[in-house]
Amino acid sequence: MTVNLVEAVCRLSLLTNKYRAITIKVSLQCELKESSYLWPYCSTSVYFNEDRTKGWDFSNVHTIYLDIDYETKQDSPRLRVYLRNFNPAYSSIEDEYTVKYNGVEFTPGVGNGEIAIPFKNFQVMTWWLSDLEIPIQHAGPEFSNVTLFEIATGSGAKLGSHNITINSVRFEGSYLDGETLMLVLLFSWVVLALLYAREEAKLSLREIQRAEDRELHLKAVNDNLRLQNHEISEMAQRDALTGARNRHSVRRWLKSMTKNVQWENGRFSMIYLDIDHFKAVNDTFGHQVGDDILREFVMIVTSSIDSEEHLVRWGGEEFIVFCPNSTLDQTTALAERIRLNVKRHIWVHGEELTCSAGVAEMGEERITETIARADEALYIAKQKGRDRVEVNYGLVIRKDDVPFM
Repeated sequence: MTVNLVEAVCRLSLLTNKYRAITIKVSLQCELKESSYLWPYCSTSVYFNEDRTKGWDFSNVHTIYLDIDYETKQDSPRLRVYLRNFNPAYSSIEDEYTVKYNGVEFTPGVGNGEIAIPFKNFQVMTWWLSDLEIPIQHAGPEFSNVTLFEIATGSGAKLGSHNITINSVRFEGSYLDGETLMLVLLFSWVVLALLYAREEAKLSLREIQRAEDRELHLKAVNDNLRLQNHEISEMAQRDALTGARNRHSVRRWLKSMTKNVQWENGRFSMIYLDIDHFKAVNDTFGHQVGDDILREFVMIVTSSIDSEEHLVRWGGEEFIVFCPNSTLDQTTALAERIRLNVKRHIWVHGEELTCSAGVAEMGEERITETIARADEALYIAKQKGRDRVEVNYGLVIRKDDVPFM
């Protein structure tokens, strides 16, 4: 019995890990009787294409799974499965017998489910090779153009009733052969290596550009600092890192300003400045970047004050701006201007940076007490969230009760 694939109840699917699968319900019931033919048999076959010269390429398939029930009175009856390959070198459309018999024999039983048969177990039937006098170059199994799937009773089939039910046939294999897969993997590795090399080159160029930008930026900072250092008086001494005045440089000057306030009713105010979260920046970006930030901070503050006012590095990231002849309100306004300039500046590490300020005006007290009050105001500014100006009025009469924000 021959069944065309179109006429059979079948389902074809292409799966990720399965090459092809056919779910087909074909039943064969036959009666083997005595005849003049010495080897009577029953068979059923399925064509894979209406064009019987064109089939499926199973070159990359490694296993066929058969779910077949075989009922007969014979003990352990065997079946043959053929994957018939059409090759114009030896096959003819007019003679089905010329389609190569790649076959294997097995015992399916009844209700045993799928049986896996590796393709390497298939052999070309010797009687077919002999009958057609097939040359040696075509004597081996071929699966490149399988046009016909066939099930037949095995050798030694007994006379009587034979019931064969094909439940499903499943082929499992790879879409790519080993050589193609290796070429694909090799190509993928080469592409990945090229992409990696390109990204590394881009990264190197970016690092070079950052280094050049940093060098230009630092050069500009250093040029500005050199210009600011031009106005050094005879007693002035500068902080080696930032170029700002140090404590020693203003010691005598502070004494004279104290006398001016106490004896001549002069005005003298100060701004105690601290860079917010400077330690975190130093820890994250390193001391070199931290030093650059201190230099830039001095440059910003210096550009915000007048020549009469003195910026002094008081310690670490803390600075004091001393403002002679300035009222508390004037100094507070200056502190706010410095705070905004610091916040708006584009810093060398590429992130926003802020500062806090405490303002105080000297009254009838020692200079150390005024500095301590400015420090207290700075502490309050930090407690209130940083990036703000706080005023310690101390002995100075306020115009209103609301601190400058």
